Amino acid sequence: MKSLLIALQFLTRIPVPVKDCTPEQVRASIYWYGVVGLVIGVILLAAQTLLLWLLPWDADSAVAALLLTLWVMLTGALHLDGLADSADAWLGGHGDREKSLAIMKDPQSGPAGVIAIVLVLLLKFSLVLYLQQHQQMFYLLLVPMLARAMAEGKPVEEFD
Repeated sequence: MKSLLIALQFLTRIPVPVKDCTPEQVRASIYWYGVVGLVIGVILLAAQTLLLWLLPWDADSAVAALLLTLWVMLTGALHLDGLADSADAWLGGHGDREKSLAIMKDPQSGPAGVIAIVLVLLLKFSLVLYLQQHQQMFYLLLVPMLARAMAEGKPVEEFD
């Protein structure tokens, strides 16, 4: 069960107090990534239900924007930060590995990173809006679950 809490702590901003983890528990946490994605999906579906109940008008765009905001908040923008770093390094590194790595370590985002984030969020917004308008929100359970379940883990020793 501690491995599930480790996965929840790593992949979300949901406050989970986990201390004194062994490398084996951290390694085993990858098997819970899909469950964490399912938790994210359940939270998003519950939020959508609540928002549609609270907002009396036809507010599909507002609900989609709020769901996307919640999604980013739940995950702490972990993947968006990595996307920005990768985009900046690709554009600014000019094929030089050391320069690309230095750019990726810089905490500030450059223009390529910002543009990449904006485009990905626009795409996600339009997809959430589409799913909502076509009563296909059950996909909101599957997308975060599959995205995390498909993660390939590295042995803990490789992070040292």
